Amino acid sequence: MTLFQTILFIVFLFSLQPSASVEICRVSCGNQLVRFPFRLSSQPDRCGYPRFNLSCKDQAQTVLSLPFSGEFNVVHIDYLFQNIWLNDPDHCTPKRLLHGLNLSSTPFDLLYPRSFTFFNCSAAASTQLHQAKYISCLSGTNFSVVALPADRLDSSASLSTSCLEIATVLVPFSWTGWSNLGNGIMLTWNEPNCLRCENGAGNCMFKSETGLDVGCSGGFTNGMFLFCS
Repeated sequence: MTLFQTILFIVFLFSLQPSASVEICRVSCGNQLVRFPFRLSSQPDRCGYPRFNLSCKDQAQTVLSLPFSGEFNVVHIDYLFQNIWLNDPDHCTPKRLLHGLNLSSTPFDLLYPRSFTFFNCSAAASTQLHQAKYISCLSGTNFSVVALPADRLDSSASLSTSCLEIATVLVPFSWTGWSNLGNGIMLTWNEPNCLRCENGAGNCMFKSETGLDVGCSGGFTNGMFLFCS
């Protein structure tokens, strides 16, 4: 082995080890692993990308605060596909959506958005709407609140006489289908783009102590060592 090959091999071995900053910044809140681009508000700024701040409530519940929509519990963060699953702390996500989900000043976008129309119906009428999603947290003894995809309204003619329309809102929902409307919402982010790094089993992080350029420490892509994203 030549001297040049030896040097390359040594650099390769050191590159496989996560930097000290990666280990320091990787923390858990309850069962949720928090790492770049996210950080807990108690951690150094360079542990996460701007506007990806989380908090840890009672050392057990990870919380994301949206500037214009309030706090949501974090159910799961999918770093590989850059998605985050949120739920309402009071277990009534549809109520939060009706109040308006404003993602301004956040790095997040709706994942799989679809328009839903919410209706206030008599209890008897709601049982006849087989395509509608019953919203238990908004319903009462003598009335039921249901949600129906806006593109299915034509097939529910009985709504016009038995239900009162509340509002039509854009709902982000999971790939499992619109029937899980009450189980939380899914958001996604595009920047920073760590997809290649995550798919290569690397550690996404800032390239330097200043600036917002991100790179990748360690990892492999298509059998090749991945130096940066």
